Amino acid sequence: MTTLPQDNLPAHPSIPLSPEVKAAYQDLYNKMQAQLDSTMDPVAVAALNAAQPQVEAVLDKNDMYTLNQDTALFTALEKQIGVTNNSLKTLKAQIASTASHFAMAGDIIGAIDKVLALVLCA
Repeated sequence: MTTLPQDNLPAHPSIPLSPEVKAAYQDLYNKMQAQLDSTMDPVAVAALNAAQPQVEAVLDKNDMYTLNQDTALFTALEKQIGVTNNSLKTLKAQIASTASHFAMAGDIIGAIDKVLALVLCA
């Protein structure tokens, strides 16, 4: 998988999210949940509990915008994507530095890279 530079994320991602980007966020959310369900490691749980709600918020705000096409929702989703992607970069760094604590670190990092790469390309 090609990893695109993630420090250069677009200021204005495509909203509503494309089906591919939305699926990538959903896959990341599911992988995070699977890890939370299977670990007792407090470091892993804390890191995932900090980032997973951000991913969920992107999905929820995208759904709300898709249904309502409201300018305020557009702005909220755009802001949430930025906050979430910054949180994902932090989580990726935490996972990389404590990879021994994550049985599924590769899967989660891969899912993060996919989300960030798709947002960059969107």
